[in-house]
Parts: sequence; structure tokens; C-alpha cells
Amino acid sequence: MIIKQFIIILGALFLGYEITKLTHIPVPANVLGLVLLFLALLSGLIKLKDVKETADFILKYLALFFVVPTVGIMVYFDLLSSEAVKIFVPIILSILLGFFAAGHVTQFFINKSGKDFGASGERNNALDQGQNSLEADDHE
Repeated sequence: MIIKQFIIILGALFLGYEITKLTHIPVPANVLGLVLLFLALLSGLIKLKDVKETADFILKYLALFFVVPTVGIMVYFDLLSSEAVKIFVPIILSILLGFFAAGHVTQFFINKSGKDFGASGERNNALDQGQNSLEADDHE
């Protein structure tokens, strides 16, 4: 029974890998596989009882997957701490650069579309309409 459940879970993962490979969509294959498994569960194609025991087993031991990186950090803590500036400054700068680039690209497309988005845009439109109605009252 457990082998059947494991095959179902791995089958969903395999389908995710195959779909990603064939379509070249920018979604991690394992995420797509889990989404496919989720959709199959929602649609009733796969019953929860068909995967529950194995899924519970996998979740029970999931923490073990984090032991190896944690031990690595503890073993090399002296090296990591002595090189902290060389490690964390590029990480922080790349995050900030990514935010900056994403903001400018988004702003470019907003300006290119010519639409006014956001609360400030709505407020400006409302103020403009209010100003126009005041000007119309003055001319009467």
C-alpha cells in the first residue's frame, strides 16, 4: 500500500518534470508536480486515502532534510563569520538591486500603458474632477 502511494506522489512529480521540460515554463518542476497532485486531489481523481499515509511519513521526517545544511553551518561557522562581510554585502546589494530593477521595470510598463494606477492616481483623478467642477461653478 505504501509503495502504491509513493508511486502516485512520484508520478505527480515526474509529470511536473516532463511538463516543465516540454513547455519550458519558468516554474520549478517539483512545484508544478505538487500543484498537479493538489489539483488531482481537489478533483477527486486521486483520493486522499491513496496518498495520506506516505505523505504523513514524508512530512514527519521533513526536518531531517535541514540537518545537513545546519551541521555544515555549524562546522564552518568560523569561516563563515570571518568572511561574513564578503558573503552578506553582495547578497544584500543584489537584493536591493533586484528591488530597484523590478520597481523601474514596473514603472516603465505603467507609464507605457498610460493608465493611472494606485490610490494616489485615483486621488489625483478625484481632485482633478473636483477642481473641474469648481471651475465650472465659477463660470456660471
